[in-house]
Amino acid sequence: MKVLIGYASAHGSTAEVAHAIGRVLLENDIQVKVADVRTVGTVEEFDAFILGSAVHAGTWLPEMSSFLKGYHDQFLGKPIYLFVTCIRVMEQHGFDHVMEYYMIPELLTKLNIQDKIAFAGKLKLEEVDWNERWTLAARYDGATWPSTLTGDFRDWEKIRGWAAKIVENLQIPTRSDAP
Repeated sequence: MKVLIGYASAHGSTAEVAHAIGRVLLENDIQVKVADVRTVGTVEEFDAFILGSAVHAGTWLPEMSSFLKGYHDQFLGKPIYLFVTCIRVMEQHGFDHVMEYYMIPELLTKLNIQDKIAFAGKLKLEEVDWNERWTLAARYDGATWPSTLTGDFRDWEKIRGWAAKIVENLQIPTRSDAP
């Protein structure tokens, strides 16, 4: 089994999540390639896909949408697992909001989606340009003081747990495992 873990990352947080997922698969003897989707030239050699994008301005990064559209026919029938990283997950009801409104169903309806999840990301306000700050402010629920939004909010145990679940789903029994 060979798995592509493709990611679209604006500031590196989503890339780090993709690499953490890759390590769990490697520890379980699954062949893995972790790559920025902008650098992937072909997907034919892969048996399954784990794809992740940061969410900016309420949607995936454009390179992930382009990647899914560009290779759509080659994904058909192969298992796909999706994740997004989004600071909004931290808000009250934020996880549900992200799962309902940020998963772009028009791109996913014909694909073999096995599971999808949203993780909180990492945010360093001092690294965010002014255009991004405006979109963050427009979506901000006001529940906490904005300065508390700077930090690393990724739940590594949850991320590794989701990866372990994928490992279980991808395991193909060998002949010796058969009854």
